[in-house]
Amino acid sequence: MKKLVLLVFSFALPMILVNGCAPGPAPVIPTFTAEPAPTQRTSAPPIPILVPLFYSSDGLQISVGNYSQQLGTSDLQELTALAQEMAGKKDTLTPEQMFVLAIRLYDLGDKDNSVYWFYEAQFRAKLFLKTLDADHFAGLSELSAGLLASYDAFTGLAGKHINGYAGCDVDSWVKIVQTVKDNNAKPPELDKLFPDAVLVERSRWQGINDEVAVGLGGLIDELSRTKESIRQQREANNLDALYCK
Repeated sequence: MKKLVLLVFSFALPMILVNGCAPGPAPVIPTFTAEPAPTQRTSAPPIPILVPLFYSSDGLQISVGNYSQQLGTSDLQELTALAQEMAGKKDTLTPEQMFVLAIRLYDLGDKDNSVYWFYEAQFRAKLFLKTLDADHFAGLSELSAGLLASYDAFTGLAGKHINGYAGCDVDSWVKIVQTVKDNNAKPPELDKLFPDAVLVERSRWQGINDEVAVGLGGLIDELSRTKESIRQQREANNLDALYCK
């Protein structure tokens, strides 16, 4: 399990750019996509994802506590309204709720906001990982271990598609990730979000939150620095044709 903990939730430059494999007053839906209310679009096949206990694209099964039924809507306007509601309560959201919101937004065609919520979910998942008390790894609860594995699965399975789309416009990608970084200046009440986990002392949470933000900043810098390389690699692997339609 310790090996798993050390490997998941990296903000390193996603491998989707190279070969198509996967390695945000109260916050609001980010303003970089300020548009009129979206119109209904013909839905493409959903991202094929199975994360036991939380989500299955086969038959669209969602079990993430609050919002589970609403997240199953096939109406983009309804989902957009739900995303706005969830944004206003972002500090109370678990990573799995945000991952599923990102996936559903992608499936219904609002891919910019999908990228935003995907990185929000990753930020919170990594914050959970890093605030787990290392002295208790040997006795890590089955629930905490299951959460780590689930967040890793969401990151890999959804990331292939969501990062694949994000790379269509690296400048927009950078802006979205910066918005996520700006929207996470302080940690939420982690003990309420993860009541069964053994966490480090509360006095350390802010410092750990800052560390996660630094990691996200590193991704921003890398994306900005390698834009031309990203373009060339995506062209060589035909990724724009796959993800930028």
